[in-house]
Amino acid sequence: MFIKESPKVKLLQFIRDSYKALFLSIAFLSVTKDLYSATSSETDTLTYYCYVNDFIESFIEIPTSNVSVGSPTISSRYLAGRSALYNTSDIESGTCSASFLCMQNASGIYTDISHYLSANDGLVVAWSTSTTLTNLELASFVEAMIAESTVIVATKVGSASLFGETFDLFISSDGEKLYFEFSRIGTIF
Repeated sequence: MFIKESPKVKLLQFIRDSYKALFLSIAFLSVTKDLYSATSSETDTLTYYCYVNDFIESFIEIPTSNVSVGSPTISSRYLAGRSALYNTSDIESGTCSASFLCMQNASGIYTDISHYLSANDGLVVAWSTSTTLTNLELASFVEAMIAESTVIVATKVGSASLFGETFDLFISSDGEKLYFEFSRIGTIF
């Protein structure tokens, strides 16, 4: 035997079900926001620096030589260096390193630079730049690091809250320090 529900009861059930759906939607959005906040820094710009002299003093030279007879390469040099990285509170917070492969021919000096930056807050990035140098003096190498790049935090080591984030990286110098300013422009996931 069926009991017929009145329109009033159906309306009350509809309202109850609607409130349930609304409550679940709000709860889901709240949890999603909390999860995003737990995996994403609230800061849109991260700034670090390293000392130019520390970087230069750490340089090592890797021997190079022409492989083929009659090579157009007049001179070559392969250097690598690293230094401590500091945050805006002047606290040591990671490592900056770079390697420089330079080749000189009749057209000039061409340099491939591989940069690496690893910060304690999970920011781990690598990027490359190519440039021409006016000479092979050590100061020229550091000046060649000044550039602007788009980088992706594509390395995850341990707890990496910045993994998957994309940044516009601007490198500048005041002669004493190299500054690395990362401005968040999105995520890759």
